[in-house]
Amino acid sequence: MKTFVKSNYLKALLLIVIITAVSLSAAAVDGREVMERVQDRESGDTQHVLAGMDLIDSDGNVRSRVIEVWSQDNQSDLRETLMVFHEPASVKDTRFLQKENEEADDDQWIYLPDLGRVRRISGGQGSDSFMGTDFTYDDLKSREIDNFEYELLREEEFNGYQTYVVEAIPKNPEDEQYAKTISWITKEHFIPVKLEMYDKDSEELSKVMTVDSEIKKVDGIWTAFSTTMENLASGHSTRLYIQQRDGNYLLEYNKKIDDRRFTQQYLETGR
Repeated sequence: MKTFVKSNYLKALLLIVIITAVSLSAAAVDGREVMERVQDRESGDTQHVLAGMDLIDSDGNVRSRVIEVWSQDNQSDLRETLMVFHEPASVKDTRFLQKENEEADDDQWIYLPDLGRVRRISGGQGSDSFMGTDFTYDDLKSREIDNFEYELLREEEFNGYQTYVVEAIPKNPEDEQYAKTISWITKEHFIPVKLEMYDKDSEELSKVMTVDSEIKKVDGIWTAFSTTMENLASGHSTRLYIQQRDGNYLLEYNKKIDDRRFTQQYLETGR
């Protein structure tokens, strides 16, 4: 994404919201406990996926892209993610690297072939669009669960799922992009299937992210295969989905990934 927890929201960007089912006790729960259950999910030590990315304008016109993503927990149990654009030619070989830090913002770098060099994404660029999508650089970052106050607003059905509806408000608003977020979390899987983001200045609803696919297990891990982020002001949206070949999703968990892939050298050279 990304539910504001210390879990790479790229899992939500690739959307690829990937969560193992966990059961709560019959006792009443609060918003914080729900979000802790989301955070404590099983999502695999590594993930590798080939995904489609559709940019959809307000008239319904679609520009499609193909991206490949590798993600893993390093020796410090912090998430590293590399994204490579394969298609179309206008974005081919663009590469993006994100590394999670403990008690600090994630580091982000991007390699743009036209520039021929790696550029670090600064904190001031956090609200900028990521590669023309409806995700910002800040949307891709992980969040510390302790940086927010949570409230369980209600329980309701959404798209056939029984969900907890949880509001998250930042303790330090100046550090965050949104005034608040509201998440719909499935009771069965603890997957966020809807996320509302409210503008920091107007406090009006700004963007909505929804899971628009069935949730199934892959390698024993509950997986959502498609998600859409919509910008309500522009009418533009971005759909991310796992691609298929011969009826099989091009996604694998817990397969060894070369550590060199998560370096600035690989970011610049592709090898």
